[in-house]
Formats: sequence, C-alpha cells, structure tokens
Amino acid sequence: MIKTDVIIIGGGATGCGIARDLALRGIPHCLVEKGDFAAGATGACHGLLHSGGRYAVTDPQAARECYEENLILRRIGKKCVEQTGGLFVRLPGDSKRFREVFLKGCEEVGIPAEVLSSTKAFDLVPNLNPEIEEAIRVPDCSIDPFRLCLLNIRTSELRGGIIFTRHKVTEIIKAHGRCIGIKAIDQSTGMDKEIHGNIIINATGAWANIIASLAGSEVPMTLVKGSLVITNHRLTNMVISRLRHPSDGDIIVPNEAVCLAGTTSLSVEDPDRISMEYPEVDTIISEAGRMIPHFNNTRIIRAFSGVRPLLKSQKIDSHEISRGFRIINHENGLYSIVGGKLSTFRLMAEKMVDTIMASFNLKKTCETAEISLDGQEELSGYPLAKRLADLKNIVCECELVTRGDVERIIKQTSTRNVGDIQHRTRLGMGPCQGGFCTFRALGIMNDMSVISPEQSMEILRNFLQRRYKGIRHALWGDQLREEQLVEYIYLGILAMEKSK
Repeated sequence: MIKTDVIIIGGGATGCGIARDLALRGIPHCLVEKGDFAAGATGACHGLLHSGGRYAVTDPQAARECYEENLILRRIGKKCVEQTGGLFVRLPGDSKRFREVFLKGCEEVGIPAEVLSSTKAFDLVPNLNPEIEEAIRVPDCSIDPFRLCLLNIRTSELRGGIIFTRHKVTEIIKAHGRCIGIKAIDQSTGMDKEIHGNIIINATGAWANIIASLAGSEVPMTLVKGSLVITNHRLTNMVISRLRHPSDGDIIVPNEAVCLAGTTSLSVEDPDRISMEYPEVDTIISEAGRMIPHFNNTRIIRAFSGVRPLLKSQKIDSHEISRGFRIINHENGLYSIVGGKLSTFRLMAEKMVDTIMASFNLKKTCETAEISLDGQEELSGYPLAKRLADLKNIVCECELVTRGDVERIIKQTSTRNVGDIQHRTRLGMGPCQGGFCTFRALGIMNDMSVISPEQSMEILRNFLQRRYKGIRHALWGDQLREEQLVEYIYLGILAMEKSK
C-alpha cells in the first residue's frame, strides 16, 4: 500500500497542473491516469491558446481568464507555445453589428484588438479568402497539449511526486463515510495497487461523474463532443477565426507542421461512446474553406473527436454554455474540478490547490505563474528544421524523430505502449499517421528487450486499428492512395492478416 497526502485522479492538463502546483508547495501527492497523459479532452483539442477573443461577447469572465493565462503561459512555457497571433476575419454577409459588439467586449475585458484592412490581413496570411472585408488581430497562440502535460508533470517527478499512468481507478476506499484512498489496476500487468491519502482530487474531465459515483457523489455536467480535422501542412502561420457568434468550423490553428480546424458541438451522454460523423467533416472543411479557400483542396490526414466537460446547463445551443470552471467539495474527502479550458488549466490548478491548502490549514502561496516549466531545455520547438541534427538515424520522416529520441523515451518511461512514444516525440503524427514509422519504433522496443516479437505484432495490430479509426473519414485523394500503399505493406508484404 502507498501512502501520500493528496491523490489526483486524471492526467490531463488540469491534473498535471495540480500535480505541479502541489509539488512547488511541497505537498506529497500521487497522480493516477487510466491512459497516458492528455488522453482525454486535453489531447483531443485544437491546440489553441486563447486570447479570450472567442468568448469576449458570450462569456466575459472566461475571456478575461483566457487572456490573463495566455500572458502567463507565453512567459513560463515558451517551448510549448508558438506566438502565432490570431485574426478574426469578417466575410461578406457576416454581421457588422457583431463586429462592434466584439470590439467592445475585447475592450471591456482588456484584450488587445487591432482592426486591419483586408489588404493588411492578406499581407499577414496570403491564403486568406480574397473576399474578406476586414480582420481584427488578437494575441491568440498555438500550444502543444502533450508537451504541456509532460512539462507540468516533470516538476512533480523532480520533487518526489508519484505518477502512475495506465492505471485505472476501480474503487474509492471509504472509512466512516470519508474517502481515504483508491484502488487501481495496472492495465499493463493486471496488478492491483492501493493508495491511501488525506484528500482525493477528481480531475477526470468528462469522466468526473463516473469517478464521483464511486464515492456515492455526483458531478453535474453537460458533455459536448467536438470534432476536428488535421491537414498535412500549414495553410497559415496565424490562428484564423470567424468574426461571428461561436459556431461550427470557425477556427483554424497552425500547430507544428500541420493545421487543425474545427470544431463541432454536439451533446453526448457517454464519453466512452463517441464517434466522428462524415457530416461533421464536411461542415468543418466547408466552413474552414470559407476563410482559407485552399482548405477545400488540401489533404486531410486525420479526423477525431473529444468530449468537453462543461458545467451543467439548460441552454440548447452548446456553443453558449459557459467555459468557466467549478470546484465541488463533496464533503467526504473528495473534491471534483470541472469545466474550464486548456488555456485556463493553470488557474484551475491554482484554485484547486488553494482549496486543498486551506483544508490542511497551510498558507504557502502559488508560484506556478512565476516559475518556468521544467524540462523545456530538452525540447526543439517549431520549426522542424531545429530537429535536423541527426539525419542518419531518422525513424519518422514526417516529424524528423530519430532513433535516439525513441530510445531515450523508452529508457525514461520503460513503456510498452507505442502511443507513449508518439505523445512524447510526435512520432507518427505526420501525413503517414504512423504507417511508415510505427513498426520501426516497435522494432527498437524489441531490440531493447522491452517487448517480445509476439507482443510487438499484437501492439502493431491494435495500433493499426486505432489509426484507421482516425483516418477513415479522410480517405480520398492522396490520403486514400497512401492508405492503399500502407495496407499493401502490412497485409501483403508483412502478411499481417495471416498472423493470429
């Protein structure tokens, strides 16, 4: 049995941010995540570090929080933030009245907003629709959610935090009506772990009510599915948003060597039972194509969905539901934190840890806004040219990941999951979507005696199934031709259909 002070359930941005904050305040803690870091909404977002502009009209408080956190994250997380800037573009037919309301909202919140002529906007983003009437520049940025989680968790690890990924919580242990610990199963080995703590934090996002129910508690939420598509290259070096009330398909975000576009907004009941729909892909491409016409002809390499854990609301249009957050004290040793956005994860963590410190009657203040994220010196950042030092040992040509990168992650994590390597190196995130590099990474894992040949084949088979789920809504043109090549390699040359 493991004993600690605080148990965090959930390894998304909020959970990792809480672990970092606890570490900096000297509070012993243990984080448990059923998958890898950023396995939920954090890893299924568009990677936009909001300026707050999107919410300046509909949700001023969330807008203010986004802008203030934008400034902080640009300062403390330089290697996972690209200061792209953003443009809200007005197309023919878009409301001029909304333009005025938008500018007034930005002014009241304190978000810098500069009105640009269409000519100036074209100078900044040549691919823009030539029919745009004007644009408003705001300080939107692009952020890497996987790196963000890993850098936050690094502080926890350096200061004695206990981290268990791929451990699923199966029970919340109670004594005399109070939550005193958890039981979790190691999904790699099937072994059980029992962890005891004084306080349990439920930071599981869309799964918060499921976890709370293990303690006989409830978390009221509205679950909203958002879908996105990824292009095979950057169509813009700035974040592009539509100057209108928030709607489907009105954001394009450059991230590393690609662009992400979305999102949609559909209410769902079960976060484990969601799927991408073809009409969503059509809507996103069509709407993005109105802002950047070339989007209609570019190659889409993946489509995916995530679930937003929003505060409970009776509003019919999910776009209008607040992006604020809430901390729930279940009065039994369990706390839940729900709502919010990736952009406000640090603030959410600060408020959650403030609450915990008060319960411990401790007064050490939060330092996460002043101290830079640990581990950034190991990151190359964008552009990819920064990764050209070792061209002789490239494993993933799309993202320029080397054999040394893969070996380093295997040694650091002792992982048996190729997805863990992907999240830490971007291996397989390019146009081939892992088709030409995953088997190489598995070969390295086999060479290092981490997995057996039989295990590597089973892992590869499962990976290909997950990969197909992500690309099947983008199978036309060049992407379809490449998929036919990948299928021939695995089913024809490697005869995987005959391996059982």
